[in-house]
This record gives sequence, C-alpha cells and structure tokens, in this order.
Amino acid sequence: MFLSHQDDNLRAMKLGLVFICSVLLSGLLPRGIDGAGWIVAQGLAGSAAQAPAGTGDPVITNQPAQPEGRELRFEDMTDKPVSFQSEIGESGEFTWWLPAGATEYVLPISAGVVVDASRSDLMRWLRDGSPWSLLDLPVLGLRYSNQTLVVIVPWPHYAELIVQDRIGIRYSFPKGRHQAAPCEIVGVRRGSDLLEAARAFREWRLSATNTGAIPRARSLEKKMADLDKVKRLPGAPHFYLWGPALFSKHDVPRNKWVPFAKALRSAAPESFGGNLVKLLPPDQRSALQELAAAEWPMDYLTGSLAGAIDTVLSGNDLLNLGPDVPAAEVIRRNQQALVAAYGSYVNPSDSWGDGLSKPLLDSLHDAGIERALLLLSDLYGRSFRPDVVAHAEKLGFLIGPYDSYHSVHLPTAGPNDTWETAQFDAAAYQQGRVINADGSGHEGFKKRGYHFSPQAAWPYVQERVNRIVRQAPYSAWFIDCDATAECFEDFSREHPATKSEDTRLRRQRLAWLESKHRMVVGSEGGSVLFADVIHFGHGVHTPYIGHLSLSFRDAKSPHYLGRFYPPDSPDQSFKPVTLPPSLKVPYFDPAVRIPLYQAALGDELIATHHWSFDSLKLQDVENTRELLEILYMVPPMYHLNRETWPKRRERILRHLAFWGPLHRELATAPLTRFACLSEDRLVQRTTFHPKTGEVTITVNFGGTTQAGYAPNSATVAAALSTPQPVYHAKQ
Repeated sequence: MFLSHQDDNLRAMKLGLVFICSVLLSGLLPRGIDGAGWIVAQGLAGSAAQAPAGTGDPVITNQPAQPEGRELRFEDMTDKPVSFQSEIGESGEFTWWLPAGATEYVLPISAGVVVDASRSDLMRWLRDGSPWSLLDLPVLGLRYSNQTLVVIVPWPHYAELIVQDRIGIRYSFPKGRHQAAPCEIVGVRRGSDLLEAARAFREWRLSATNTGAIPRARSLEKKMADLDKVKRLPGAPHFYLWGPALFSKHDVPRNKWVPFAKALRSAAPESFGGNLVKLLPPDQRSALQELAAAEWPMDYLTGSLAGAIDTVLSGNDLLNLGPDVPAAEVIRRNQQALVAAYGSYVNPSDSWGDGLSKPLLDSLHDAGIERALLLLSDLYGRSFRPDVVAHAEKLGFLIGPYDSYHSVHLPTAGPNDTWETAQFDAAAYQQGRVINADGSGHEGFKKRGYHFSPQAAWPYVQERVNRIVRQAPYSAWFIDCDATAECFEDFSREHPATKSEDTRLRRQRLAWLESKHRMVVGSEGGSVLFADVIHFGHGVHTPYIGHLSLSFRDAKSPHYLGRFYPPDSPDQSFKPVTLPPSLKVPYFDPAVRIPLYQAALGDELIATHHWSFDSLKLQDVENTRELLEILYMVPPMYHLNRETWPKRRERILRHLAFWGPLHRELATAPLTRFACLSEDRLVQRTTFHPKTGEVTITVNFGGTTQAGYAPNSATVAAALSTPQPVYHAKQ
C-alpha cells in the first residue's frame, strides 16, 4: 500500500503541466493564492511552472532567471508554501541559490545541526564537505533575524546542498535523463524557532496535494496497529550479537579444552571425530595440534578451533547427509553426533553458541532487560538456531539477521574478497549488476564486485528470505544500505532504472518483509524516502564517519578503529577509541547539534547510530552521546557476545534503567519543542507530547551546575511514573 506514491505523484505532475499549458494558451489563467495555500513560481524566464497536482490556481511570477540557476529573494516567499520549478538545460544542472544574509543555518546533517554564519570554522567545514546529501531529511532552514526561510526538496534523489560563497540547492541529472524528476523546491517563511524547519516539513507532508518522492507519514502508532510486534521496540536497546551460533569456545569448559583437543587428535580416521578433523581447514588442524600439546588453552586457539567446528556442523559432509535434508535438521543431527562422541568434554548442546545463544539471552533477561532488539552480526545463512529464535520470542525479544542486496560478487571469489550477503550465483553476477552510462559495471562497496540492481535482485531476495525464515522464524529483519537512499542510475538494457525507480524497488522489498512475513523491518540509514516502510534505522544519529579522518585507519593512532579480528569480537566493533579532535565539532558538540530529524520523523520510526560507532565506541564522548540519547529519546546500541556482556553489563544497565521507561512512554510521541537554557547552549530542553501530557527532558552537558541543573545530568519533568527523575552521567 506504500509503493505507488511516487508513480502517482509523477502522473499528477504531468497532468498539472498539461492543465497549466492549456490555460496559458487560452489566456484564461486566473491569479491569486489557491485554496490549499500554494503559490507556484516560474523557474526559467518564459517557461511555465508546473503546479503541484490539485493545488488549484497557481500564481506565475515572471522574475528573470539564469539558464543554469536562479537567485531567490526573501521577498519571493510568503507564509504559505511556494513551489519553485524549472526546466533543465543542456548541462543537466540547475541551482536554486538561496537568499543571502542568513545569520544561522539549520541543516539536516548528522540528524540536525545549527551553524552560526559568523563562525569561520563551521562555515569552512560546510564548504569543505560540500556538496551535502539531502536524502535523509530534505529540509533546511535559513534564519534571518526573527524569521526562518524553510526550504523543502520534494525530489531529493538528484539534489544536493551546495555551500560556496553562497548556499543553494543544486539539481544534477545524467545525460538523456533530464526529466527523471522535477527540478523543484518549496519555500515558506516561518518564525524564528530552531525547529521551524521540522514543523513546516511535517505540515507540508500532511497538507500538500503533491509531496513528490516523499511518502506520506505513517506513524509508529499506525505501524503498531498494523503489526503488533512493533510494540516491542519502545524501550528496547539495540544489540548486535557476535560469534559462532552453532559451537563456540564457551561450549567446552576451560579445563576440558586440552583433553578435548587430544581426543580429536587421536580419533581414528574412519570415526566421527576423524571425519570432523578431516573437514577442518589446514590452519585449524594446526591449531588443534598446538592446543592438544599445550598446558593451558589459549583463547586464540580455542576460538579458532571452535569457529572451524561451527562451520563443519553446518555442512552435510560430516554425516554424509543428502541434499534433501533441511539445513536446520542437518545442524541438529551433527550436534547430536558430536554430543554422542564427545559428550564428556562439551556442555549440553542447547546451550551452545556465542552471541546467538540461550545463555546470553537468559543473562540479558535475568539482568532486567525485558525488551531488546537483537540483530545478528551477519546473515548466518547456514547457522540456523530455531531453538534460540523461539527462546527470544518467549522472552519478548525481537531477533533477526543482518542482510544485504547492495553488492553482488563473483561466486568463486575467495573468502577475503567477498562476504556472505554478496554471494548469489553466476547469473546474478553477470546479468544483475548496475550498468553505467558507458556500459561498464557500477563498482560495488569497497570496490568489490558490482552494485546489484534491485530489479534483478528481487527473485534472490524472495528465495533467500523465504528459505531462511522456513529454518528460523525470525521476528525482525535488517537490510543494509537500502534506507540510506543511496540509489543508482542503471543504464542496463535488461533492468534500466532511474534513481527514483531504484528507490521504488527497494521500498517494495522492505514493505514485502512486513506484509508477507510479518517482521519488524530495519535498514541502514533512515531516509524519509523509506520512513513508511521501515520500523527502525541505523546510522542517523551517528552516521558513518570512519572516512572523515585518516587517523581512524592508522594502526599507530589512538583513534585507530581496529582490526576486523578476532571474528567473535572484532576490534572494529568492540575496541573503545578516542575521537579525532577534528570531528568533535559538529558531530558530537551538543552546542551545535539540534533534534531536527527527531522533531520531523521521530514518531514515525526509531532511529539510532551506525553499527560502526555503537554507544560505547568513542570513549571520550561517551557521556555526551548517552545524554543525547536521553534528550532526543534515541535507543542506545551495543555490540555483545558472551565474553563482553559481563564487562559491559553495569554500564549498559545503568543507562537502560533511566532511558528504557522513558522511551516506552515517548517513542510514539512527537518532539515538539527544543530550547537552550544557557548562553553556552550546553543546558538544553526537549519537550514531547504523549497522550498523557507534556514531558520535558532537560540536560546539562557542561561540567558545572547551570540554570539549577547538575553537571552532566538529565532531568525529567512529567506526569509519568519514572523510576528516577534525574540521571547523572558517569564521570
């Protein structure tokens, strides 16, 4: 029910243009503001503007324009939305230059920033980063004294924010596709409040006859009514679970690892143990020999050997089972055989596994965590644990895999040149790649393989999801990349697509996960273009910033993000680091950040951090981030396995005890106001409006008491029964 929106709007735009042209020719064009409160302004001199469909009689302004751009004046705007449209010339580019003289810019970067135009450091950052994507939230505000010019970009696929000596919205279209979308912006004058852009955007989505590529709002409350499982998201932290699912280093008591290794080493070649050893890769057979000769089990040996056993347990070769045996049944029989042969060395098989295991889930629940979103660190497409999935359901947790259809790799690629979610078949690799205008393939993520056409990917999506869900009935599903709205121009003869059409196909598969499989759906990002077809998004409030500083990749730097090793707890995800100073402002400076995204979309989907920067990754801004999570009502995210949970337990539970009950009450409530209560902007207040009444959250990010609020604290004032009214960030 969400898939025809863009097609309908495109058809409506064409009908509107036909109407305007016919009226112009007849000389009967009336003047005045239409009943919907719209004014439609001309782009190029001498060309008629397209009226938003159904908005009534447009006013045509005859202001001069340059062939590849137009300077807009503040006087062109009114307190009613004004639609500006233009044709595209031969260059394929057109820039709407916004009025000069703004004192501050409210921008949808990193979920919302406010940039003082007099701050040279911030303006230099804007210029250096230009152009900026508008795909997450295509709205911005320019503040002039006591007024704000709000600019909305209804077709953001081809538009970017340009910051030079002036600021503009630049549309760029590929050759031969200049009509892929209207070159349109909408402007409206508002008051001076910092959240005017968010309010105007919400009102426009509600009242405009045509919202372009932007779908109508579908609230969290509506999503809960449509799918009951969504009710488990409020108050739920987001956990990524790591480590083997079928057999881990925790599944052999530490004092039995060396005897277990000796027993495997001495197994007869024709026995079960002998066949298991034969199926181990050479490096792991060497680890087995070293462990059997050791006095004490070293972690690097037990982890390596357990990971290899995990892989063997998922295969048909261990017991010579036929291809018709279901994968989950293969695993069950293999585990039973291992217990039968080596039961005296291993723990009971229903406790096996690392992150995806009953012991970890029980430990979370026993610690008082009643709701959680559990996401696997990969697809785990051959490591099915239907028993653990059922246990998660029993405990009230949501659980699902990490999936992706963004890239397609050569099926014969080596393990260091590919990853599980990019493996399909030769036909997908040869015929499914996105094609550039010059006929070459569109290079995939990390320059490996190619980007995968969503049209070509669709049968593979259905096959993979259906196959996995038959083996393990997950309650949630996460698809990487889609909701970033990073979509492509595809010039393939078999599956051509514009960025708009690419988006429609990605929306289709996300909506299918909910409608067909009744799963809670998430994706990377949280673009408004996908807000109605996902329930949660990762990468909004802390976007991926690993490419913004070379020190993140320098192994000698204190900011080094770490290796992708060991496999069960890679440094990239688990090792705390300090933030490069150059990124403190604006990404983690509360004096610059504002809750623009939350005010615009926070009651439609639940968005949080990118998994590369979970809540504990950046240790020197950890307190700031947890206070922002409280102030904005953003879920914390943590990477976990059985070894790291005890180390992180106290820190996590302390935060959840305060954040969790609040989020249960406020997840579906709009964030309606934001205010700074101190001159240094470090004491801030958000206001939410649940049905029970107004709730305010006041945070002091500073190190001293200000405005009556303790340093590094959050204070709640509400008609809510919260366990504690004040939270003090741990120093």
